[in-house]
Amino acid sequence: MKTFLAAIIFVGLAVILLGVNIFFFRRPFPDGEISTNPEMQKRGIKCAKQEELEMLAARKKGKGTCSGIESEACATCSLRK
Repeated sequence: MKTFLAAIIFVGLAVILLGVNIFFFRRPFPDGEISTNPEMQKRGIKCAKQEELEMLAARKKGKGTCSGIESEACATCSLRK
């Protein structure tokens, strides 16, 4: 019982300490969404959905091509004509 009580206290303390900025200073929770996070956009990081849409748009325009290196993965590539 002592171990369980100590674990509950430890977890509660950890939650309070990790949430100090959110609970007490009313700062917004950090944005983890790739498509709306300005820091990730600045670094050129895109979500998989956005990359897929860009790849499909490039294929429709006829700009998408494979690198020329053939492998099993390239055989099923949607850009291969």
